[in-house]
Amino acid sequence: MKTSIYKFLIVGMGSIQFLSAQESQKTQKRQEFPFTHQNWKIENADGSQGEIKIVTFKNKSGIKLEPNQKVLLKNKEFKNFILEFYCNGLSGPGLGFRVQDRNSYEYLYLRLGLSGKKDALQYIPIYNGSLPWQLYNYPKYEGKAVFPREKVATLPIDLKSELIQGKAGNELRSFLLEKGFSFSQESEIALSDDINYIYDPNEAKALLFEEVDDDIVFLDPRTWIHVKVEVKGDTASFYIDDVKTPALVVENLKRDAMVGGISLIGDGAEVYFADVSIKEIRSGRKTEEYVAKEKLPSEYLTKWNVSEMFAKDSVNFVSQVDSLIQYEDKFRAVEADSDGLINISRFYDDMTKTVVLTCNLISDADKTVQLYFDYADHLVLLLNTEVLFDKGMNFQPPPEKGEEGRVFVNDESVELSLKKGTNRLTFMLSADNRQKFNWGFVAKLEENLEGIVVE
Repeated sequence: MKTSIYKFLIVGMGSIQFLSAQESQKTQKRQEFPFTHQNWKIENADGSQGEIKIVTFKNKSGIKLEPNQKVLLKNKEFKNFILEFYCNGLSGPGLGFRVQDRNSYEYLYLRLGLSGKKDALQYIPIYNGSLPWQLYNYPKYEGKAVFPREKVATLPIDLKSELIQGKAGNELRSFLLEKGFSFSQESEIALSDDINYIYDPNEAKALLFEEVDDDIVFLDPRTWIHVKVEVKGDTASFYIDDVKTPALVVENLKRDAMVGGISLIGDGAEVYFADVSIKEIRSGRKTEEYVAKEKLPSEYLTKWNVSEMFAKDSVNFVSQVDSLIQYEDKFRAVEADSDGLINISRFYDDMTKTVVLTCNLISDADKTVQLYFDYADHLVLLLNTEVLFDKGMNFQPPPEKGEEGRVFVNDESVELSLKKGTNRLTFMLSADNRQKFNWGFVAKLEENLEGIVVE
């Protein structure tokens, strides 16, 4: 299990287009947006308005965001654009684009503690304010990026014994103080396969360290990072420092392609942003565009009926399911997205609740088939009236449950003993009511569906 400090550091499809006419696109001149009251407004975590703070940090002038603040561009909206900015943070600074309101937008954030890893960048569609990072994962929605880090010290050989898990020793803290970095007595050293660092919880600051040519070097992650984002239609390309080669290309942005606002988003620590510029991309003339989405394999279960939200009875939940099924005609029809994913946050906004979803499997004979699926956060699965699966993650997924609890369709499986005729498959799915992040699932049958109809 990852430490809470580690969580702090890291949290922070193809389509074919046919155009009725040749479309030319015009990129407008780049427009800079200084951090003034005329251009921007600060929003605190509770939605109240904050104060704009302009500071010089690491030799660059920019805006300082306190933990969990965001800054929104005023009176400007964009659909297709090229945006560039610099950011400097410890955990997960991010960008909101095509913002409709504070709970509805497209979102990119940087996991600065995971430089060089395949999940250093994360794209997420935000519905109803949830942050479902476990549902949208690599290789489509997370990407590898290398973030610049400043070398600040080389550890003397006689202090290597100080680098052990737990409280940072006095000798190590004294050495770092000589190099200009003050760490309190509460500072801790964390060691893992991914990242090693010393962290001060009192001031939310850290230094990384790693072995380079038999030396232990300390690196300051708080360096300015150049970010470029190009958004056109359903595609977004994200660049880190290298503005010619994208680190992540998302080819099927999940929210509708519409005009919306821009926001720069902080996390649980101080974040700095600077040098924001935007070029709007406009169509040269009006065209009619047809988009053929890549079809999912037929074995995916994409059409479901979902109940209203309710509070789950952890003891008598089967009785709850039985009661709800009596009013199944009141359920609403929902459909999975192009990845086969049902993100409940698209439809409901209370992450303390549970829903029941049903679909029917009509079989031409008694037979056994395999169901593959994955979920977040707690799932009870029934076939007809029999409970076949009942597990939850509690934000501490078991080792076999994907990486960090990410949802992959082949992570779980059960055998379905279908009877001839109609069989009701029921998912009772509870949200992540602690972090308020993830609420969804994906499911498919084995490839051979001969003799089975899904309704």
